[in-house]
Amino acid sequence: MSLPQLALRDRARAVTSDPVLVNSALVFATTLMMAGGGAVFWVVAARLQSAEDVGLAGSLVSAADSLALFAQLGLNITLMRTMPISRRKAADVATASLVVFTAGAGFALLYCLLLPLTAPRLTAVLGSPWTIGLYCLLVAGTALNVLTDSIFLSINRVWSYLRLNGILLVVVKLGLPFLLVGAGALGLYGAAGGATLLCAVASVIVIFRHVPGRRSLSPSRELLGAGRFAGAGYATYVLHVIPQMVLPLLVINALGAAGGGVFFISFQIATLQNAILLAVANSTYAESERVPDGRRRVVRRGGITMGVYSLAGIAVMFVMAPYFLHVFGSSYADEGTTTLRILSFSTLATAFNYWSAIRLRLSRHLRSMILVQAVSTVVMLALAVVAAPHGTAWVAAAWGVGHLVGGVVGYVASLTVAPFGDTAPETEQAEPVEESA
Repeated sequence: MSLPQLALRDRARAVTSDPVLVNSALVFATTLMMAGGGAVFWVVAARLQSAEDVGLAGSLVSAADSLALFAQLGLNITLMRTMPISRRKAADVATASLVVFTAGAGFALLYCLLLPLTAPRLTAVLGSPWTIGLYCLLVAGTALNVLTDSIFLSINRVWSYLRLNGILLVVVKLGLPFLLVGAGALGLYGAAGGATLLCAVASVIVIFRHVPGRRSLSPSRELLGAGRFAGAGYATYVLHVIPQMVLPLLVINALGAAGGGVFFISFQIATLQNAILLAVANSTYAESERVPDGRRRVVRRGGITMGVYSLAGIAVMFVMAPYFLHVFGSSYADEGTTTLRILSFSTLATAFNYWSAIRLRLSRHLRSMILVQAVSTVVMLALAVVAAPHGTAWVAAAWGVGHLVGGVVGYVASLTVAPFGDTAPETEQAEPVEESA
């Protein structure tokens, strides 16, 4: 074998043995499989049910996804920090799962009780105690499934995540609409939510097979001691999500429904690019917590990976943006190409913001975590309010500038008031794991 071939083989081995790259690729592959399965699901739903039922079911699914994310209470981020050093891994999983499941059900119940005021048409679907109870159960299952995603990363079992969420969830989700045909909007949501609940239960079973310790509700002191970190993580997450909810409304109010449609479709396409960055960011953070004596090296490698992915995505989208939008209609391509290109270019700023956020998490400087994200969100929304009357491209620019400001401020903070080192604090060193019962 020649020297160039040997060098190529060694480089290939280095790439396939890099947990950040491998886990990022697996998470992104799962995301693509879930997105493709979701698209086919709604095509099947449209064939089997009326447009009104599809619209109502879509509203229930969107609300359930948002409620499930809010139900994490910061535990999804916290477990990635504490699982590598926990003395009671199984107990931590059991406790966090119960808390998130209960929070999901509670948020869903509050949502149902407010429906007569917020969305009266949905009360026809969720208008009885049993339908409300079913919705609460399925939202709780969705919340639990989101939590297990982070647990799979924290215990380095991402292949299991792909098999369950990328294959099992998609297959069951596509089969249930045929079994529930004629059940209306609740049947459609039941198909999506039921598949997710099944996947969540299967995920918890698989996770328990790979974590030691008794499956009790007596969590480790590492998890109990991370309450403030969980609160800070939750606050930063809420601040991060708010612009995604508010920007489309600003566009609709300023430019009408047509402008809102252009921005929404463009943003959905750009979301796939952001999904790659988020996958790399989560994998980088999880790996840096598993390898506390090499955090700087892991974070540096993760940052380079996010930058490369961002630049590659920008190059592709600059050429392909009008063609992607043309699939939805010529008007989207005519009006949204510039918007999509700017959103794509903004992923470089998004990557910088994600990378700075990782550094701040590792520093455990909770105030900086919250303040930096607050600055990013406020700048983004303030610029969007001013920019919205001038067109969707300007709103896209506001999105990018907000992320850039967050990245710069976060990076400066991680160099000054909130530095992180190559080793974990002494109070976080791993102790012997208790034996399974």
